Amino acid sequence: MASLFTPGQFYFYIANTFTFELEYVSPGVVDLLGMDPEKTTMDLLLDMALPEVIPTIAQKEAAISDFFNRFLTEKERLHYKNVYTYPYRNHRGEKRDMMIQVSPLSLSEDGTTQHQLGIHTDITHLGVEHNDTVSYFSIDGGKNYLNVSASKGVFDPNMGKEVRNAIAKSLTKREIAELLAKGLNDAEIAEELKIAFLTVRTHRRNMLKKTQCKNSVELVTLCLMCGII
Repeated sequence: MASLFTPGQFYFYIANTFTFELEYVSPGVVDLLGMDPEKTTMDLLLDMALPEVIPTIAQKEAAISDFFNRFLTEKERLHYKNVYTYPYRNHRGEKRDMMIQVSPLSLSEDGTTQHQLGIHTDITHLGVEHNDTVSYFSIDGGKNYLNVSASKGVFDPNMGKEVRNAIAKSLTKREIAELLAKGLNDAEIAEELKIAFLTVRTHRRNMLKKTQCKNSVELVTLCLMCGII
């Protein structure tokens, strides 16, 4: 099922947040990172990140904890996922780009996250730019918080922008977003979908306006993080 939410090569795991142990790691970690699933640990995964981004990752994780444990109610905690990206170097020494999606799976008696599902996807082919932000998405139609700065290590909705499912749900517009992610221009998309060039241009402009994205790259990133593509 994890393959439904990933736009590239990936692996996933189930982590115990109390012990920091990985209770399961999928076989995909072999091809992506050259690791044995039985011997993979959180420390080993973190070691793959470029050293200079480790402080930023720590800030992001602190902000994520603050979001789930302080900002959300206990009832809401199982209905959100967080997403962020970072550069890493694989077992072949190649500098690559990783996207992390994490969703709580279970809560402890006091309402804090006990188990979580993490999906790590190589998105190098998408050319995403890395920053200090985290995005938080509702899986049941609630508020979404896009690109919230984690520079202070806490969640502050004023440091990002609140969005809802602003991209129209028509199949055509999702297909346009998917083809933008593949690097096609408006003319190529029109030919691929057998629709008018002006229709593609109008849809793209409307999607940019509704999502408040500055360009197609930012739009593709938003669609990617929302799970639309």
